[in-house]
Amino acid sequence: MGKAIVRLPAYVTRVRLASGEHAYYWKLPGWATAKDPKTGKRVPAVRHGHPCPLHSCALGTSHDAAVEKAEALNEALKEWRLGAERRTLKPGSIAWLFDWYRQQERFTKNKPKTQRDYRRLMDVLVDYPTRAGGKLGHRMASSMDGESADALYAKLRIEKGEREASYAMQVCRLVWKWATRHKRTTGVKDNPFAGMGIKSTPAGENRPTSRAEYDSYRETARAMGYQNMAAAAALCFEACQRVSHVFGFWPDEEAVTEGREPPAGLQWSVYKPGVALALIQRKTGNPVWLDLTIDVEGETVQLYPDLEDELMALRERAARDEYGQPTGAMILDERTGRPFDPRWMSTVHRRICDKAGLPKQMTFTGFRHGGITEIGDAGETDVRPISGHKTLAQTQTYNKATAEKGRRIALKRREHVQALGERESKED
Repeated sequence: MGKAIVRLPAYVTRVRLASGEHAYYWKLPGWATAKDPKTGKRVPAVRHGHPCPLHSCALGTSHDAAVEKAEALNEALKEWRLGAERRTLKPGSIAWLFDWYRQQERFTKNKPKTQRDYRRLMDVLVDYPTRAGGKLGHRMASSMDGESADALYAKLRIEKGEREASYAMQVCRLVWKWATRHKRTTGVKDNPFAGMGIKSTPAGENRPTSRAEYDSYRETARAMGYQNMAAAAALCFEACQRVSHVFGFWPDEEAVTEGREPPAGLQWSVYKPGVALALIQRKTGNPVWLDLTIDVEGETVQLYPDLEDELMALRERAARDEYGQPTGAMILDERTGRPFDPRWMSTVHRRICDKAGLPKQMTFTGFRHGGITEIGDAGETDVRPISGHKTLAQTQTYNKATAEKGRRIALKRREHVQALGERESKED
C-alpha cells in the first residue's frame, strides 16, 4: 500500500530538520501584504479600514498542534478579509459585542482550539432566531437580562443538548463579564449570564468505566495497533494513575519549539517486572508503591496480571540504554517518539471506542474513576495507597497510607474481580 498523503491547511509548509523531524511554518500570503511606496518594504495590507493583524510564524514540530494553530490563523485571516461585515454591525449589538471581544487580548491569548470553539458558539448565537423573527445577534447586548439568559439556555438545552448549551452560556458569561469592565465602550453594565448555576464541567463528564468496557477497549486497541493506548488504559484503571501523568502531555507547543523538556510521564525506570511500580503522584506529590506480586502460603500470586501483560507487550518496543534496559517514557506517540499531543490522543481514543462500540461518554479519565470505583466495590473505602489522594473525602480522616494497606487492597480487588468472573460463568 502506498503511503497516505497528508494534506496541510492553506499557507502551511513543512521543512525537514537535520534531526530528522519535520517543522511546520505558516506563511502570510502575498495578497495580505502591500508595498510601502516610501520604503519599498512589504507591510500589512489594509482591508475595510483594518490592517492585516497576522504575520508569518513557526508552528512547531507537532503535526497535530501545527494543524490546529494553522486552522485558527486561517480563520482569523478570513475574518479580516471578509471584514466588510463590520461596517454593518450595529454598535452595542450582540454581534458587535462578540466581534469586539474577538479583538481583545483576553480572547487572542487563548489556545487555537479554544478560540475556534468560542468563534463557533458565538456564530451560533448571533444567527439564533428570536421569537420576533429576527436574529439574536441584532439585539442590543445591554438589553439582555437574567430572564432572557435563562430562556436562551432552556431553548439551547432542548435543541443543542446540555453540554453545548452549558458551553455557550459559559462563553457568554466571559464576554459579558469583560464587557462590563469596558462599559464606556460596550454600553454593558450588568452580566445576565452570571449566577446561572451552570457547572464548568457538564454532568456525566467523569463517568467511571466498567471492567468489561476496560477489557473491550484494550482488546480493540491492540487489534488496531495501539498497544500504547492499551497500556495507558491499564495504568489508569489498574494503577489508578491520572491521565496527564501517564501520557506526560506537552504543556504547550512553545515548549516543543524552544526545546524544553515535557512534564515527566511515567518512565520505564519506575517499573520492575513482577515486583513493583514505584510511583509519585504529580498532583499531590504523594508516593505510591504498587506491589505487583505477593507470596501467599509459598505461592506467588499476581496482583495486576492485566496491567503487567500490557506493560510487557509495550516494553518490547521501548528504547534501550547501554545496558539493554528500557529507558524513557512508557507511553509515547509512535508517530513522533514524543509524548502524545492531547488532541491526537483524544482522537485515537474516540476511534478505539467507536470501533469497540463503547459509549460516547467514555472518557480516558473514566479509566481512573473506574479503577477507584472497583476498589470501593471490593470493600475498601481508603484508596489512597493506590490513588495517591491526600485525604479521605468520605470520612474526613487522615489515616496513614502504607505499603501493607496497598497489598491488602490489591488482594481484595483480585478476589472481587475473580468473583465477578465466576458469577458471569454460572449465569452463562
